[in-house]
Amino acid sequence: MKHTLVALVSLLLTPLAWLAAAEPSKPNIVLILADDLGYGDVGCYGATKAKTPNIDRLANEGRRFTDAHSASAVCTPSRYALLTGEYPFRKNLWRPVMNASALVIAPSRTTVASLLKRQGYATACFGKWHLGFGSQPKPDWNADLKPGPLELGFDHYFGIPVVSSHPPFVWVENHRVVGLDAADPLLYGGKAVTQEFPEKMLMPAMSGTKAAGSTSARRAAADSLAGNPATTVSAAPPHSNSPAKKTATSPTANSNPTRPTPNSTTSKPSAPSRATSSASIQNRRR
Repeated sequence: MKHTLVALVSLLLTPLAWLAAAEPSKPNIVLILADDLGYGDVGCYGATKAKTPNIDRLANEGRRFTDAHSASAVCTPSRYALLTGEYPFRKNLWRPVMNASALVIAPSRTTVASLLKRQGYATACFGKWHLGFGSQPKPDWNADLKPGPLELGFDHYFGIPVVSSHPPFVWVENHRVVGLDAADPLLYGGKAVTQEFPEKMLMPAMSGTKAAGSTSARRAAADSLAGNPATTVSAAPPHSNSPAKKTATSPTANSNPTRPTPNSTTSKPSAPSRATSSASIQNRRR
């Protein structure tokens, strides 16, 4: 079985390495991982309720596979397998890791990102990371979160560290939490003052209201990433069922009305326009 796995990984990675080595026309590569996406949830596979014209176009102009398998049906293990080419059970990964987890991928291990980076690609990852940070359990969220995506071959990272319903409810860019306030640190055992929703998982709970509970900080980060005008948001008080009140400056004719959510992501090839993806690997122009 072990030899079969090695052969399979070689078959998967060899075409990428061959494409990356083909000078001078290295292709841009956009790899999208979507949680809980069923086989029939997109138009090219039979969906009729949801319209997915852009994904359908990729299928029509590229290749559409009808026999696919995932190493896991769970967030963290599936990401581990996709990046490393190794079965997650060999790492004893069976369930999602949360905010107290160290990085589950050894920085010395080859990943799809590090492989392509060695071939001259500029690499970036956007969206839910969910693979842990740091070399020890319970990383310090007020300091540099490393090792992390940048130590696994990505030049840039922006997204949410765990699931959107789990503390610390923040954005992370590269090694740092966005909007972190030294006067209101992110600490285990506390609780951020955020709106209450039944689906929120609050264990292990963390404090850090300014960074974690501030809707304006999260929106500002999203606006900055999307190139949108600044947005001012006043969050509803704790334990309130009232929706947040939002006011925004008038968009200009050239502004992009689309804003990313924690599970949507953007990558920037070489022009200001951005394409949605969970992980994008872009050819470095010389």
